[in-house]
Amino acid sequence: MRLLLHWRLKPWTFALLIVLLLILISATAFAYIEVQRPQISVIPRPTGPYAVGRMEYDWSDQSRTDSLAPKAGTKRELVIWAWYPARRTASATLVPYMPPKWQQLSDQQHQSSGTVQTNSIAAPPLAPGTARYPVLIFEPGMGNSPLEYTTMMEDLASHGYVIFAITPTYSSNVVVFPDGRVANATPAGKLESVEKQQSATNRLVQIWSQDVAFVMDQLGRLNAAPGNLWSQRLDLAHFGVFGHSFGGATAAQVCLIDARCNAGINLDGDMAGDVVQKGLTTPFMVIQHDMGTCSDAECRTFQHDVHALLHRIPRGAGYHLSIQGTEHFNFSDYAVLSESQSLRALGLLGSIDGLRGLQIVRAYTRAFFDRYLKKIPSPLLQGPSSVYPEGQFIAP
Repeated sequence: MRLLLHWRLKPWTFALLIVLLLILISATAFAYIEVQRPQISVIPRPTGPYAVGRMEYDWSDQSRTDSLAPKAGTKRELVIWAWYPARRTASATLVPYMPPKWQQLSDQQHQSSGTVQTNSIAAPPLAPGTARYPVLIFEPGMGNSPLEYTTMMEDLASHGYVIFAITPTYSSNVVVFPDGRVANATPAGKLESVEKQQSATNRLVQIWSQDVAFVMDQLGRLNAAPGNLWSQRLDLAHFGVFGHSFGGATAAQVCLIDARCNAGINLDGDMAGDVVQKGLTTPFMVIQHDMGTCSDAECRTFQHDVHALLHRIPRGAGYHLSIQGTEHFNFSDYAVLSESQSLRALGLLGSIDGLRGLQIVRAYTRAFFDRYLKKIPSPLLQGPSSVYPEGQFIAP
């Protein structure tokens, strides 16, 4: 399965895939799945020294009319999830994987979301001290919510990063605003038509890139204003942008057009916009699923695009990594949630153990941002690793 699940080539949403999955299970293997499914899914513990906090924001960009909204004249409004290094307290309350209404509306996708245990504390103070933390902005895959990448977000926060993750309204399958309003995906916000996909792709990547720029602007205001959680605690001279699938394509485009991006990662996404034609000069990493021998034309075209993207980056600061045994869903929490056995049976997850795959993705993601945002060198970026032999660097 090469690029089958990439947003460009097969623009299925997670919802459609999981609905199909449930139909197949109910018809052929319901009893088996019930036996195999654990009662509680536990998000892997973060590996860093900090406790992790999570907060939710509702931000409106009054300068933009949302062309994806079903009602003309609607301003662009985004739910932002923040994960961050937190003060550790003995009586901390851990947040649910999804807030109740998100869970209710996402039940077709998440059979287990109501029983998932996170490691994040509900809106605690920042970790004590005066340190300024580098900031990462994350965009999810098409149709998804940042909550479906909790494993990655918690781990990065535990190592001293502040992550602001965007829920792309009208592209995510469902968005629930804090006041209870619900925004479902619209045809304009998705990539449903293959015939119109190129123009839709370029339009959407620009909108998502503008979302990132808007969040950067908001963070600048919060950091400068006194009396809030982030006052003078965000290191805005060290911005990283990353994303999965379409979010990864957006990260590349942002690093092309916005000088505030100091480093970026595309997690198993294709390319969009004009980034391939122009190339990047900012440190950038592409991490992709197992491409096998890459003998077909689609795979070779993708590899060529990655090399075109990276070739202008100063020597040593552009990386292309493939992780053996992974597929597209291995970059999300689906790899370890109770649905994983069913997804693997359908070929939507690779042969690698789900936790092992996420450990590798987390390790390389953090190593890259440590190198380019914290100036901490990592042997993982210097070549093959005996610790993670599944990670294979691809030469131009």
